[in-house]
Amino acid sequence: MLSFYRSKLKDIYETLCWRGEILFVFFKARLHRIGLPQTTLIGITGSAGKTTTKNLSHLILSASYPVNSTQASLGSPIGTANALLNTKKYHRFCIVEIGVLKPGSLDLPIWLLKPKIGVLTNIEKDHYRAFGGRGIDGIATEKSKLIKALPANGTAVLNIDDPRVRAIGEQCRARITWVGKDKDATIRLIDATSRYPEPLKLTIAYQGKTYDVITQLHGTQLALSVLSALGVAIAVGISLEEAIPLLANAIPTDGRMQIVDGGEGVTFIREDFKAPLWSLGTSLQFLGGAIANRKIAVIGSVSDFNGKSPSIYRRCAREAKEYADIVIFVGQNAHRALRARKEENDQALQGFATTREAAGYLRKILQPGDLVLLKGSNKADHLGRLVFDRQQPVQCWREHCELEWFCNHCSQLYRPNPMNDTVRETISPEMGGEEVSQKVAHQAVAVTPVIVGLGNPGKEYENTVHNIGYRVMDTLAARYDGIWQTEESGQVCSILLNDTTVKLFKPDAFMNLTGPKLQHFLASTGCPPSHCMLVYDDMDIELGKIKYKHEGGDAGHRGVKSCLEALGTYAVPRLRFGVREPGSDKKAGEQVLTDFSAAALTQLPQLIEQAMDMIAQRSQAMTI
Repeated sequence: MLSFYRSKLKDIYETLCWRGEILFVFFKARLHRIGLPQTTLIGITGSAGKTTTKNLSHLILSASYPVNSTQASLGSPIGTANALLNTKKYHRFCIVEIGVLKPGSLDLPIWLLKPKIGVLTNIEKDHYRAFGGRGIDGIATEKSKLIKALPANGTAVLNIDDPRVRAIGEQCRARITWVGKDKDATIRLIDATSRYPEPLKLTIAYQGKTYDVITQLHGTQLALSVLSALGVAIAVGISLEEAIPLLANAIPTDGRMQIVDGGEGVTFIREDFKAPLWSLGTSLQFLGGAIANRKIAVIGSVSDFNGKSPSIYRRCAREAKEYADIVIFVGQNAHRALRARKEENDQALQGFATTREAAGYLRKILQPGDLVLLKGSNKADHLGRLVFDRQQPVQCWREHCELEWFCNHCSQLYRPNPMNDTVRETISPEMGGEEVSQKVAHQAVAVTPVIVGLGNPGKEYENTVHNIGYRVMDTLAARYDGIWQTEESGQVCSILLNDTTVKLFKPDAFMNLTGPKLQHFLASTGCPPSHCMLVYDDMDIELGKIKYKHEGGDAGHRGVKSCLEALGTYAVPRLRFGVREPGSDKKAGEQVLTDFSAAALTQLPQLIEQAMDMIAQRSQAMTI
C-alpha cells in the first residue's frame, strides 16, 4: 500500500514539474512582451477566416513596417508564446491568430499579448461540443474576451453582420471599426463577386468614397477577411488608397479556397483545411456557380453538427448533388452518404472508405475541363493527396497519421515505404466491399537512422542528470568529427558510424515538450519511428547500467511520453541510461534537474563509451 501511494505521489510531482516547464515558456514569453513597448500587438479570432485575415493584414502592414506574425495556423497558447518570442524590438507590429477550442482558450493568449487591436471575424459552431449546454453562446462568450481586453485607446475590428459579434461590440470600450454589408458598417461591402475562373472582386464604401478591390482569392466567403484586413490597416494609420493595391498580390492560404492546377486540364479547389457543417454550403455554392465542363465535389469528414451522422451525411449528399455533376464521399462515413442515392446504381454519387481508393477512381474519370472541389478536414482526411497524386504517384496513403500540416510539407508523401511491401486497405462492409491486400511496387530505400538525445536546452541545464542524452550526442559528434547545424526543430549533425551514416538530433525544446519537435524532424527526413533511437536518463536504473529497449511505454518519463504521443506509436527503440545514484534520497523529479555528483562524474566517460558502442551496434541494424 505504501508503494502505491509513493507511486501516485511521484506521478503528481512529475506532472507538476512538467507543467512547470510549460509555464516557464509562457512566463518567458510574457517577460519578452514587456520588453516590446514599441510593438503593437494585434489579436485575431473567429470561427473562420483567421489565417487569411492574418496573412492579408501582414501583407498590407509589412509594406510599410517590420511585422512578425504567427506561423501557419498555430492558434494555440504555445503558438502565441512562440510568436511573441520570435518578435524582435524592431518589429512595429506582431499579428497573432488565436483559436478557441474550449472554455478558457483565450485566457492565456490574452495575458501574454495584451493586444491593442483585436479582430473578431464571426461566431459559428466550431468546437461547440466542448462548451457543453452553452453551445454557440459559450463560444461567443469566450471569443468576446479578446474584445473586452482591448484598452480604451485600442481598436476592435468587428463583423457587423454577425448578430453575436455585434452584441459583443456594444460592450466594447475601444474604438470600433465595423465591417460588413450593413448600412452602419465603417467599411461597407457594396458588392462581392467570385465566379471561377474570375477571382474575388469587391466594391466597398468608406467615408463617402467607393473603392474597387481586386484580389487573387476565390470565394465570396473570403470577403470578410479582406474587409477585416482593411480594418486593421485603418487602425494603424494606413489609408485604403495605400492598402487596396497591395491586395492584388494576395494569394490564397493553403487549403482555403486555393486553386491548384491538377494537370491535364483538370483544376482543383482545395478547401480541405477543415469542414464544419455550417461551412459546406458556401463551398458548394462556389462550385455550382463556377464555369467548368464538369463539376466534381469530393467531401471528407464533416464536423461540428447537431444530430446523428447517418442523417447528416445523407443531407450533405443531397445538397452536394444540387451543385455538382459527380459527388464523392471519402472516409468512414462515406457509406452513410450513399444512402442518399435514389437508384442503386447512381453513378453521380460515389463513396470510398479511403483516400487512396478515391484517388484511383479520380484517375479513371477525370477529364480536361473538370473542376474538383476538395472539402474535408486535413487532420482527418489529408485530401490534398488527391492533387499531389496527379503530380507524382503518392506513396503514403495512411488514413490516421494525425499530422496537422499538409502532406506536401511531409517527406513521406513520395517516399516508398521500406518497411512494408504490402498495403492493406479496409473498405466498409456497408459499401459492399471487403478487406483486400495490394502489392505496391517500389524501390528499396536505405533509411538513415536518427539518434535522438533528450535533454533541456540552455547552459543552466548542461550538466544536469536530465541532459545525459544531450551529453552522449555531443560526445558522439566530437568523436566522429560531426558538425552541429541549427535547424528549425533543433540541432543536427551527420556522422559515419561503422560505415553507416547516422543523424544525431538534439530537439530544441524542453524535455517534456520534445515530441512535436521530433515528429517534425522525422517527417522532414523521412525516417520512420522504428529507425529512430531515443537516448535518455532513467531513474529506475542505477548508475552504471545502460539498457536497450526495442519498444514499450514511457515508464513515467515525461520526455519519452511526449515523443510516443507525438509519433503515435510505442515501437520506438530507446537506450535507457541509468542515473539513480546509490544511497540518494532525492525523488526523481528533484534529482534529474540537479548536477551529477563528483563520484558520478568519474564514471560518466566510461559509461558514455559503453552507450556509444551500443548505439553503433544498434544503428547498423536499423538501416535494414
